[in-house]
Amino acid sequence: MKALIIVVAAATVVVAQSPAAKIMNVSRPDSADFQVGDRFEVVVTGAPNLPVSVRTMRQGRTDWGPVVAYTDASGRWSTTGQFEKQDFGEWREIWTVGGKVANPVVDLSVKGSCMPGGRGSMSGSGPNVMLVCDTTTGQQSFVTPSDGDSFRTPDGRIIAGRVRSNMTAEEYHVEIFQQLLRSTANDGYSIGEPGDHTADRINRTVGANAFDDAEVRIVIATVRAAFRYRKDVPPTTNPATLLLLQRLESGTEQENLKNQIAEAIAFVTAQ
Repeated sequence: MKALIIVVAAATVVVAQSPAAKIMNVSRPDSADFQVGDRFEVVVTGAPNLPVSVRTMRQGRTDWGPVVAYTDASGRWSTTGQFEKQDFGEWREIWTVGGKVANPVVDLSVKGSCMPGGRGSMSGSGPNVMLVCDTTTGQQSFVTPSDGDSFRTPDGRIIAGRVRSNMTAEEYHVEIFQQLLRSTANDGYSIGEPGDHTADRINRTVGANAFDDAEVRIVIATVRAAFRYRKDVPPTTNPATLLLLQRLESGTEQENLKNQIAEAIAFVTAQ
């Protein structure tokens, strides 16, 4: 019985330290949705004293946030805020704690603060949506942000709008990489940079953020694609690629993925 207690206690510690994230409606605690005007609290947990970052996705745009805080001595960090009109629309937040993705991924929709039973109409064009409805302060319009509009991340940073016509070569390669991550699979597509340059671009783009298991497979395939044609790859010791693959290995608990990463390391080392 004593041995059983020790095993259970050890398992409990592992579970408790697995990174987790959740968002709660502070204004309407019994509600499962969010509206403009609602206050929220984000709670992130994991092991103590680890860096916390968040990747925010809105309207096809991604902000790879920096380290915004550290978990405390109990392994907890939280922040509060309020959803405003510019926050209307769909959100996806992927929190990272100590190099590992905090589960589950936070998907939420911020709705307009429309009166129940009031008049309302919605129109859309592509990913952009506009809602017009009756509220307690009269008729209001709620519009999702366009590429040129700034948006606010859950930790309070303001991300500037994007102008596609003025994209630099670096921004173009980052855009290709982010499109690959949003796909369901990567059968060996490249982001357009040979060899170690691809991994260097990915490392600098993602910063302190981690990938989920599906994205790890895509990154492995992207790295392999960068080294597919040896004649196009300049001589290099591949430090950025090995660093990226080692990051992937430390961020997953899946043995099959660890095996795929080990094979990719062997492949890159042989180049």
